[in-house]
Amino acid sequence: TDTIARHLAKGLQHSWGQPVVVDNKPGAGGILGTKTVIGAAPDGHTLLVHLASVLQQPHLRPSKPYSMAELAPISSLVRAQLTLAVQKDLGVNTLEEFIELVRKNPGKYSLGNYGPGTTPHLQGLMFARQAKLELIPVGYQGGAPLLVALKGNHVSAGLLDVAALRTLGDSARLLAITGARRWPSLPDVPTFAEKGYHSLSAEGWIGMFAPAATPEAVQQKINREVARVLRSPEIAVAVEKLDMVVVGNELQEFRRQVRDDDALYARIIQETGVQLD
Repeated sequence: TDTIARHLAKGLQHSWGQPVVVDNKPGAGGILGTKTVIGAAPDGHTLLVHLASVLQQPHLRPSKPYSMAELAPISSLVRAQLTLAVQKDLGVNTLEEFIELVRKNPGKYSLGNYGPGTTPHLQGLMFARQAKLELIPVGYQGGAPLLVALKGNHVSAGLLDVAALRTLGDSARLLAITGARRWPSLPDVPTFAEKGYHSLSAEGWIGMFAPAATPEAVQQKINREVARVLRSPEIAVAVEKLDMVVVGNELQEFRRQVRDDDALYARIIQETGVQLD
């Protein structure tokens, strides 16, 4: 999110003729930064750039640190997907073969993710639930250590960001990708949805939000400027290097996406029983 936010800030600063500062507030799954924006003046001067995990936190924590009703969706900036990568030594070449192997050996194989409550963790649990698999979930602190574990055969498979695959080489096989459509750089890798696992059809995204009380006219203005900046060659090059895809959709479209994805993750979290507090 930091790289995307900084490129976007540079473009908006040039457009608006005033400084646009990126203030990273890590911790607690992004809750600190989210609550900072929720508590800010609703004048369009304080905005949140966050992963789709912003939807998950209120459902993962009984304490309900915030509500999505306190945020106004402005725009989806980019989209990114997760890929199921498995050890080459497993000898499987398709999702169907992997499922068959795991079913024949319940509790033997593991599926790496980015830690409790992360999108790879939730989607991995949902995949195992739908496919009726006994996979052992193993959490890592992000894509880099998961890649190391996968290369070293310390974990059987992993759900990884597409961008993380660049250093994977031929040490693993890619069997399926999340989202509703195939990824441009991986046209031969089918989606989970194509194989009947529709709970993994949600797209990963980085989005922009404002405090809920921000006037509609201000939201529309920011949305238009963000879309214009995202179309710049500089942003295109930066996003391509990250193996993401520029979006910059309209206000109503992103609102629908947030509503639909929020309902999906609420169901996934309820069905898998994951809680963080």
